Amino acid sequence: MKMVREIVDAIVLFERENVNPMFITSSRGNIKINKVVKVSKERRNLRDCYIYLCVVDGRDDPVELRWEIESNRWYMEKI
Repeated sequence: MKMVREIVDAIVLFERENVNPMFITSSRGNIKINKVVKVSKERRNLRDCYIYLCVVDGRDDPVELRWEIESNRWYMEKI
């Protein structure tokens, strides 16, 4: 995995209390997320955030996304 830390736009699906990213747009293009493998809550840079490990179309390695709750921003951490 390669560290990226890039702000991305995300289309998410809200189901009850769950937030699942479905599609992200970055400088690398559009990426469709097939499945969220793992979700963990962490504290980075003094902010609460969720880390999503996702399986995406066309890649064997998972992609790591970070959602900062307060600012409602999505970041692609690792690809």
